Amino acid sequence: MQIASRLITYNAHSRENPPQITVAAGEEFMAQTELCTGSWLHSLADTWSPEKTNALNPTVCVGVADAHPGDILAVHIREIIPDALGYTGFNDQKNPLAGRIKARTWGLNVKTVAITAEGIRWNNQLSLPVRPMIGTLGTAPAGEARSNAWGGLHGGNMDVQEIRAGTTVYLPVFVEGALLHIGDVHALQGDGEINCSGGIECRAEVRLSADLIRQARPLRCVRAEDSESLMTIACGRGLTRTFQTATGELLDWICRDYGIPVNDAYLLLGQVMQARCTQFVNPTRSYICKIPKRYLPLRSSPQPMTP
Repeated sequence: MQIASRLITYNAHSRENPPQITVAAGEEFMAQTELCTGSWLHSLADTWSPEKTNALNPTVCVGVADAHPGDILAVHIREIIPDALGYTGFNDQKNPLAGRIKARTWGLNVKTVAITAEGIRWNNQLSLPVRPMIGTLGTAPAGEARSNAWGGLHGGNMDVQEIRAGTTVYLPVFVEGALLHIGDVHALQGDGEINCSGGIECRAEVRLSADLIRQARPLRCVRAEDSESLMTIACGRGLTRTFQTATGELLDWICRDYGIPVNDAYLLLGQVMQARCTQFVNPTRSYICKIPKRYLPLRSSPQPMTP
C-alpha cells in the first residue's frame, strides 16, 4: 500500500503542490496526517501555546491517475486511526468567538489528553468517546491556492463530523490528477467547534481509496453519503447562503437520482431533513444538510451525479 507521509505537507490546497504519491482509481492508500498546528506534541506533558504553532491544518497531497477537470472524485474513507495523544485549546487572540459567547478575558485555555481504545481521558472522572473524523479534505482549485483554513466547493477545511470512516465524499476535480489534500484529523468534535482548535486535535493514519465519476453534473457544494444518509455540505461566509446552497443541492440530488418530483421532494425535506452548522470559527462556516435513506425509494440512476 502506498503511503503519503506527514513529513511532506502543505498549508494550502494548490495546483502547484506536487503529489507525494499517485494512486490509481480504486487503489487503497494511507495518509499519515499531522497535527493541525504542527509537530510539537510528543507527550502528555506538552501543552499548546501560540508560539508552538508552525503549520495551518497541514495536509498531505495525493494524485489520482487519469483524473481530469470535470470529473467527480468519490473519496471512500475506509479507516481512521487516531494517535495516542491529542489536544484542544485556544487563547483570546486565536478565538474571538469565546469572548462573544461570554464576555470575559479568557487567556490561555488548553488541555492535552490521552486517546485510547476505551476513550479520550478528559480527566480522572470523565472519559469521552473516540469518534475520529477528517477536518480537512479537498481537491486543488483551478485558480489561486486556497488556504487550509478555508472551506468551499473544493472541500477543504469543512470540519464536519460525518467525514469519517464509512463515508464517501464527492469532490469536484479542477486540475489534472485531482490533487487530493488530506489532514486535520479530530478524535472528537462538538458542533460549532467553539474552541477554534476545537476538536481533540491529533495525528492519524487514514486509509482511503478514490473512484472517478465521468461526465458528472456540476456540483454547487460537496456531497457525501454513508450507509444511512445522503449529505450535502456547503461552506461560505454567511450562514443563510450556506444553508440554502446545501439544501438546494440535497433537493437536486434526491430529485435527479431518485426520481422524486421536485414539489414532493421539497415537502419531504421539510419533514425529515436534518441540518446544522458544524463549525463557527473558520473564515467560512460549514452547513451540513442530510436525509436518511430510509425515506427514499430505490435509486433510479445507477451512477450518481451523471446526466
